Amino acid sequence: MLKGASVLLEYGMLLFLLVFVARLTRCIFVDVKAQRKKLSAMEQSAEGGAAIAVVKAHDPELMGRRFVFQREIAIGRSPDNDIVIPENYVSHHHLVIYQHQNLYIAEDMGSRNSTQINGVPLVNKVYLRNGDQIQVGLVTMRFEI
Repeated sequence: MLKGASVLLEYGMLLFLLVFVARLTRCIFVDVKAQRKKLSAMEQSAEGGAAIAVVKAHDPELMGRRFVFQREIAIGRSPDNDIVIPENYVSHHHLVIYQHQNLYIAEDMGSRNSTQINGVPLVNKVYLRNGDQIQVGLVTMRFEI
């Protein structure tokens, strides 16, 4: 009886260790992917593209940053976004800005706390103009072409 319990405990610990290693590996890969996206967005040339400049944020790592992009940029709380805003008011996948021909469109991804463009809640999609103010949670950004 005691030997059976010992074997069961050993297999339980082995299973626990396996799950722990799998979750740790997943976290590392998600973090590496997010860092690559951030670096890629920052290294792209501004020629022919657009940028999002953070003008107001409580997070000192976000404040003053400028994110350059060509076709699309995703904003949200989840680490797989191009711009990660670690606030409870921000949905995991909050907003996407993408290029359609020579215009840029902002689309709210069904967030609970809506996105505001120039102080007006974004209901569905809107075409962006140079200088538009985008508010996601407590962070205010400026769209630049």
